[in-house]
Amino acid sequence: MQSSEAQTVRDSGIAMYKQGYWIKSQPFLRIAAEAGDRDAQYYLGEALRLSKRYMTAEAQKWYEAAAEQGDVYAMLRLASSSDLCRTLETCTQDADYWQRRAYETALKRAEQGDASAMGEMYSVTGELSWLKKAAEAGSADDQDLLAHLYKEGEGWFFWPGARQEAVEKWFKAAAEGGHAPAMMQVAEICYAKGDLEGARIWLRRSTEAGYVRALYSYASYIAHEPDQLGYPYDPVKAYALFSLIAEIDSQDENDKEALRQLGSKLKPEQLNEAKVFAEEWKRTHPPLSHFDPRFGF
Repeated sequence: MQSSEAQTVRDSGIAMYKQGYWIKSQPFLRIAAEAGDRDAQYYLGEALRLSKRYMTAEAQKWYEAAAEQGDVYAMLRLASSSDLCRTLETCTQDADYWQRRAYETALKRAEQGDASAMGEMYSVTGELSWLKKAAEAGSADDQDLLAHLYKEGEGWFFWPGARQEAVEKWFKAAAEGGHAPAMMQVAEICYAKGDLEGARIWLRRSTEAGYVRALYSYASYIAHEPDQLGYPYDPVKAYALFSLIAEIDSQDENDKEALRQLGSKLKPEQLNEAKVFAEEWKRTHPPLSHFDPRFGF
């Protein structure tokens, strides 16, 4: 398989994984993983672990493959699993080995100015100072995480208003760096301040980036007249967007109910328009995603 083909298969697999299709994504990820793609190896390990709810021997195999190519989060998965040497009895190295190797690998790159490695150092050590360095170096993922941690009370600030300023600063930086969930956070901040134009802009950007939560909010707004943000009433587009969400959240009763209620108000020709719009959206936009962090649950 050519590298471009492996990358296409990998991207499809990762997109499915990020939509919550842990089982469906595995054949695609496995093809790219067997071709040596590090990201596919890591995400295949994640998909196998999450679909079983525990570490399996095959998940371990792919984490180790990714770790041997320098994936720090794969090392941390191996370091955090007690199953390897106890239940599975398949460990080639113990947890201390992988923890130490994760630290050494991330530190070497962080000291060379790699922003993502600084974020990895936070995951390795739990030290907020590393997350701050990653955010200051421009890592959008870490800017978003830092804003969330400040919002939840982490860190110390000299005066009360400084915390909220820092939250807004880092969410805005992450949003401007292309982080879709941060765009949604900025939209909510704008709305709370009465800046409806700003809220509309950032919610729409998050929607265009494929963030499921933003898509649901935007569709909800344009399905009602009047709405809270001043969007034009557009039930056809709303139905199309709800149908896209329902494709990946097929078990969500809220999605089903939104489709049922809105669909009952549309004429057959409008339903056809919605179908065409949905297909065009899929063709011209990134795949929908929950944007769960790479090293999540």
